[in-house]
Amino acid sequence: MDGELQYVHRPRHAVRQALVAIAASILSIGAVAAFSDDADRGGVALAPPLTSVLATGTVAEVSSPPTLVDTVGQTQPDVAERNEPAETAARAETAAPAAPPAINATALAVYDVANDRWLAESQADAPLPIGSVMKLLTTYVVLQAGDLAQVVTVPELQVNIAESAIGLYKGEQLPRDVLLRAMLIVSANDAARALAIDVGGSIEGFVQQMNAAADELGLSNTVAANPIGLDASGAHSSARDMVTLAALLMQDPTFREAVKKPSANLHGQTFAATNDLLRTYEGADGVKTGHTTDAGYCLIASATRDGRTVLVAVLGAPTEDARLAGATALLDWAFAQA
Repeated sequence: MDGELQYVHRPRHAVRQALVAIAASILSIGAVAAFSDDADRGGVALAPPLTSVLATGTVAEVSSPPTLVDTVGQTQPDVAERNEPAETAARAETAAPAAPPAINATALAVYDVANDRWLAESQADAPLPIGSVMKLLTTYVVLQAGDLAQVVTVPELQVNIAESAIGLYKGEQLPRDVLLRAMLIVSANDAARALAIDVGGSIEGFVQQMNAAADELGLSNTVAANPIGLDASGAHSSARDMVTLAALLMQDPTFREAVKKPSANLHGQTFAATNDLLRTYEGADGVKTGHTTDAGYCLIASATRDGRTVLVAVLGAPTEDARLAGATALLDWAFAQA
């Protein structure tokens, strides 16, 4: 995997400095020993508040060094015997969490929603093609437009036979919420185009709305060229931007209900969700897959266990199996962190 893994807790390295002074006299012996612990102040990156303008911050973790003061005149144990238990306790107290697992992908990010913090990242802010994960931004614009019960008359659509589609036909009338579910669950490009034309008046007009929304939300590494996420010059996003957007969207009940469904039904057919994690991972409840030649295999995944929700991004995996394995490993690791 490209890039080094970075995770929130940076271990503090205890440095023991022992000074033993032995003064011999005819009647008495005195001794003084002390420990010192140099604490590294590791920054904790806070997740952006989910408002129209996103921001980040840091907090510092500071610990007081343990001290040991002996009273002169008491019977003194051996110095090594005295120091070892305290040193062991200090090591246990400041032990770092396990490092995130190595996965086969270009970029990753892990965000703990409940505790509002980023747990791990690699290339998290690198601008990358993300495939149909870009439909999260399409979804945001559609939800902002409102009136999900509005009926859309499907226009004539140009859909490549190799693209994901749910079989919409010209003149078919469906409400926006049905098209939204088709786009999110089975990544239907025909549904995305129909929504874009309905909301934006044209594909071009809708893309302008997408980029305006990205600017307003502070998604500084996100540029859309189409509502689908097809490879295009200048189009990209990042692991952090898409996790941030997914966290915002998961606050919407319509979105939450859609992205956790394992299948969708239309025209008498059942279509399986593209997010295999929904069928393989306990607690999985979203959110969106993506795949193109340039993007590789991408996934923004969500899972909830014991009331704690974690979001992960896996971008640029070489295969569908690698994408699934990477998301699974990152979620397992995140839930194991205190």
